[in-house]
Amino acid sequence: MSETTRESIRAIAEAPAARREYMINDFLAARMGLFRQIGRTHCVRMGVSVPDNIEDFASIVSIAAYNLLLKLINDKEELEALVNFDALLHLDSKPKCRSYADRELTPGSGMTSAMRRVRLLNATRDRMRQSGHEPTDAEVVARHNETMWETRSNPVKQGMIATVEDLRLGRDAVDIDDHQQDLTQPIDSEFVLHPVEGPKFLKLLVERTTEYNAVLGQAADLWLSGLFNGPEPRIASVKEVAAGMGISTATARSHIRKIKEHAMRVAAEEFGITEDDVY
Repeated sequence: MSETTRESIRAIAEAPAARREYMINDFLAARMGLFRQIGRTHCVRMGVSVPDNIEDFASIVSIAAYNLLLKLINDKEELEALVNFDALLHLDSKPKCRSYADRELTPGSGMTSAMRRVRLLNATRDRMRQSGHEPTDAEVVARHNETMWETRSNPVKQGMIATVEDLRLGRDAVDIDDHQQDLTQPIDSEFVLHPVEGPKFLKLLVERTTEYNAVLGQAADLWLSGLFNGPEPRIASVKEVAAGMGISTATARSHIRKIKEHAMRVAAEEFGITEDDVY
């Protein structure tokens, strides 16, 4: 994060209460162009019409920015640990925009629908493997489409009828055979990353953070390893990371902030999830 931005936020935090509201408004008003840019990025990545949705998405981003700013104003440790306000806003506002799109907009077009099909196809392949037979792509697609027609009122309109080309799209992100998954467990079709991709994402993130800084790589491994190891997925708390590494909670929180920024880059570069969100 630029020192100018940090100083602006610090000045707001130190200002008298009567003045603070005006300074917050000025801070946000100066970044309305950024909010529209982030909103447009989310529109494109989620496969929704930019002209029809840019105002709503920009509004969601601005609310996320306001809440993030309040959090930083009220937590000095968070402010000092922050590296890039704009990048963190990208990360924080994306799930809010995705939730809005899934709830308010008709699904079925663009990257959102395509990746949902890929996740369902991978889940279908996993279930078919339980019989001991390795299904072909055509068999997976046929089974998936049969299920869609049986369980959905209008799978064509919803964008859920798949083709073999969708599996090729999925392979651009991950080798679907390169995993050891418990095939007796159901797979949530709304995962941003299919369980096949999750361990690979974690491995790449630990590798990237370790290349940047060995201590940061250790923190990433300790913080996230519980997501794909053990009966219940979980991430370690800040206190657990601090205790495991023998560092203060402030330092652990700083490490996690940096790990999140590396995670954005890995997700964009290796899985195409937030490519346009990376600076």
